[in-house]
Amino acid sequence: EIYTLSLHDALPISNTDGLTGLLNKRYFDRVLTVLEQHCQPFALFYMDLDRFKPVNDTYGHDVGDELLKGVAQRLQGCIRSRDYAFRLGGDEFALLLLGPMTQETCARKMDMICEMIAVPYEIDGNAISVGASCGYALYPAESVDVQQVRYIADQRMYENKQANHARQTDRKSTRLN
Repeated sequence: EIYTLSLHDALPISNTDGLTGLLNKRYFDRVLTVLEQHCQPFALFYMDLDRFKPVNDTYGHDVGDELLKGVAQRLQGCIRSRDYAFRLGGDEFALLLLGPMTQETCARKMDMICEMIAVPYEIDGNAISVGASCGYALYPAESVDVQQVRYIADQRMYENKQANHARQTDRKSTRLN
């Protein structure tokens, strides 16, 4: 049986992000600790938004905040009721999907998350587009140390960000030629 913290009951406001309503980093750390203590398998997904800073710079922080709320809603739509979505800060998010998963399932989920985030957001009459860089890791399949799982997911996210940046650079240079 998958252990849950009764997290989806009424949560104290100190465990949620004031802007998006997602769970916050403090609660993220707590959930990981409990899952590790109970040896419960999970997939950890880290993601951050690509091209978010230009949105704030071009349209202002109010539009940026609306965009973050929209991303939060889409992330909630990507998970089951027993899973968890977190805003870790700024434009950084995490998902915890409970139960055993395969690498293939995680790769498909990651692609689906990135596709959902990439659909333009309609905010104040503007179509706002951002992307997401995403990485995942499996506990305990890839490591029985949660800190190592976090590191693996973070490294994969960084690699995904580098690949996304290279693709954007290639598209720009192709358009210039």
